[in-house]
Amino acid sequence: MEILTSKQQRFIRRYEEWIDQVVDALMMVVQFYRDGHEEQGDRLLTETMAGFERFGEENITMHSVFGRSEKHLHEWDLFQQQINETLEVPSFSEPVEKVGHITKKTLPAFKRWRTIVEAILLES
Repeated sequence: MEILTSKQQRFIRRYEEWIDQVVDALMMVVQFYRDGHEEQGDRLLTETMAGFERFGEENITMHSVFGRSEKHLHEWDLFQQQINETLEVPSFSEPVEKVGHITKKTLPAFKRWRTIVEAILLES
């Protein structure tokens, strides 16, 4: 893989930190649901996931970093799909369904994606 430019490295480091913050927010969402504060959980989840719009397919820096490898591009696509699925969670009728989706699908996807992002930084 090609070495990232210093600008790309800074961008990806900030992105990696942001992923960590999102994981923390998702844990708070799960706790809101478990504590019976469904409305607050829905609101925090919606606001948190909406932040990923800026890192979507239109983001040139993301393309320049993850588009270098078919494997990374595929993983990015899978991650984007998971984000889109997670945006639907507030429409689920039961809090237990919401918790299940976040804990069994969303959080593992974030952890996997963060590992990939970290590996790209280590490769550069």
